[in-house]
Amino acid sequence: MAVREALHLARLFVDLGWATGEYASKVALDPVLRRLAPRPSVPKAVLTLPGFGGPEISLSPLNAFLGRQGFMAEGWGLGTNRGPRDGATIPEIVARLRPKIERLADRSGGKVALVGQSLGGIYAREIARAAPELIDRVITLGSPAYLKADGLEHMNAALHLAMRWINGKKVEDHLNDTPPEDLHKAPPVPLTAIFSAFDGVVDETTTAIPSGDLSFEDGLPRENIEIVGSHCGMAVNPIVLIAVCDRLLADPRNWTAFDARAYLPAGARFAAKLLYPGLREAGGARAAP
Repeated sequence: MAVREALHLARLFVDLGWATGEYASKVALDPVLRRLAPRPSVPKAVLTLPGFGGPEISLSPLNAFLGRQGFMAEGWGLGTNRGPRDGATIPEIVARLRPKIERLADRSGGKVALVGQSLGGIYAREIARAAPELIDRVITLGSPAYLKADGLEHMNAALHLAMRWINGKKVEDHLNDTPPEDLHKAPPVPLTAIFSAFDGVVDETTTAIPSGDLSFEDGLPRENIEIVGSHCGMAVNPIVLIAVCDRLLADPRNWTAFDARAYLPAGARFAAKLLYPGLREAGGARAAP
């Protein structure tokens, strides 16, 4: 067990190192990214939710980028995401965020999109299930698609240790606080899961939407987008930023699969398959891992 935990800890450190490089590349490429990423014709409200253990400032680069592109992006305003205490945590978060979401909706004149990293993505899905009348869509970044007790082995052991240290409970204990039927429900809004096979915290078999739940129909599309990147740096990864902007503007009633080649110069479109490994020949992301 000690060897396994040591290997998982090393994997986490590699992920953190990769994330540092992703942030550096985002800073260096910012002028290019701002030209490539799409912009809304009118301001569109976006609320971002950090991952477990992540301070609110961790998503400031994402909010700033979206803001410069013309989105009305704000952080969740609840500080560091310390994870769930018990089964009442998610309902409490929904209740605390609802007034802010309503204000954003009033200011923008439309529903609010939620972008959540890791655990923040789980919260985003639950908020959308509780208040679909306020939520435009949900985009998750390296978030477990549907939590299942038999999938916990796909999470980094360091995450389990951190959860016990901060909240005094294991991840499986938190799952037991939630009705099993709720763990597999997708929100009644458009849902995009951005994931990486190189994720050092949560395995791709957990972060991608199960193939049976993928759909582009009925105004409730559910789509996977595979990228090359780390878990911790997903919110600052340049190729993720392009995908997020694109999916924030996709029409739910006429949803087409994400195609990164639309944002690359003709001579560089061959690289799209390297950056987005699931890209199909006809465009879009692969259905499921």
